[in-house]
Amino acid sequence: MTNPNNNKHFNDEALRINRILKRENDALSHIVDEFEDFLLNYFNVLNDEDDRVVGRLQDLIINARSRAND
Repeated sequence: MTNPNNNKHFNDEALRINRILKRENDALSHIVDEFEDFLLNYFNVLNDEDDRVVGRLQDLIINARSRAND
């Protein structure tokens, strides 16, 4: 037979860990968004010779963002 007190403690601890992980994930997502914005803005000031590479990187960022919003 299981001890209900241990189960409650286990559930409370799991919820606490999930809240911590969500806060960390949200903070990291914000940092990634800022970095992507920086790159997209930086790409706009590069020379035309870099257009192919810049276009590919922009496509990668846009595709990653669209998958994250699904």
